[in-house]
Amino acid sequence: MSENAPIRFFLGSNSPQGFVSRFDQLDDGDKEWHTFLIKGGPGCGKSSFMKNVAAVFEHRCPKMELICCSSDPDSLDAVILPEWKVSIVDATAPHVLEPKFPAMSESILSFGDYLNPMRLKVHADTIRALDQHMSKNYEQAIDCLAAAKSFVNDSSRIALSCLNLEKLAAYAKHFACKNFPRRTGRRGHEQVRFLSAINAKGVTSFFQTAQTLCPHLCFISDDCGAAASLFLSALRSHALENGQNVISCYCPLSPHSKIDHLLLPDIGLAFLTENRFHDLSGLLPDRRIHAKRFMDTEALRRHKKRLSFNQKAAAQMVHQASAVLAENKELHDEMESIYLSAMDFSRMDEMLERVVEQIITFQLARETARNLR
Repeated sequence: MSENAPIRFFLGSNSPQGFVSRFDQLDDGDKEWHTFLIKGGPGCGKSSFMKNVAAVFEHRCPKMELICCSSDPDSLDAVILPEWKVSIVDATAPHVLEPKFPAMSESILSFGDYLNPMRLKVHADTIRALDQHMSKNYEQAIDCLAAAKSFVNDSSRIALSCLNLEKLAAYAKHFACKNFPRRTGRRGHEQVRFLSAINAKGVTSFFQTAQTLCPHLCFISDDCGAAASLFLSALRSHALENGQNVISCYCPLSPHSKIDHLLLPDIGLAFLTENRFHDLSGLLPDRRIHAKRFMDTEALRRHKKRLSFNQKAAAQMVHQASAVLAENKELHDEMESIYLSAMDFSRMDEMLERVVEQIITFQLARETARNLR
């Protein structure tokens, strides 16, 4: 892995349904995994602490994943250390996590213990007012995203009516047979991630992650997105059946149903949807597949004005949602500054040292247990 290109994903998404969490993916379903759950208010140093942990393991964990905050990509929500079978995560709202097997599989790091309540109480009215304002703003942002999705869905319905499903399915099967080596005796494993998120900065995408994990890139050029999603879903199924591991990256506007990008790190191949919502101009593809090859282009052309309107309207609503989220970012920063003034950071170095020691101890214990079997 390139030291200059860390693996970054999102595990949460601001969506038309509100905040959608996929933090169930932190432990990869491994019973030996251990997760550190950080509890504490804004401004308690959760993200900074995780960045410090990441710095400690930077050269000892090549597959380390930095899980960025979907509302503030410069902030971390989690760090995943696959080689050490450990995750460290901000376990507070909107992605609240509680221990299922305390001490055995999870440990709580209570940063709230270092807050001075008396310093916060004098700002109680301000904190409550900020929280109320942010909640109203977030509802407005979600309404904007729901409106954007309605325009996107309309375009998808039009595209589907012009799509040759049999031709798409046949090509996906042919492509998979040719490019996905079969691993006998096993089914592939799927991880779910978001490669993009809608936030105060607009649409933030970590396409560099795809290039870091997969040196070979295939663009699926699709203005409407419907053909690309179906094609990627078909490739996902074929890959899993052939025993290939996949990372399915879902759309923030359809976080449960629509795959925007598909990564197959074991064979170094990534499929990225290319349209006005996914700017891939900084990447050079090995191959580009045009969705029009599966479409009745003459029938699609009859809906040109409507499709153009839908694209512009959806983009405008996403822009409006981002503007509201930007205002919320300013309000959140104001609240963080209040908590920051009430926080005692003097014991953070001690906590970092203790957590690093525990991670190493857990690894030694697993190795010892394996040697005794």
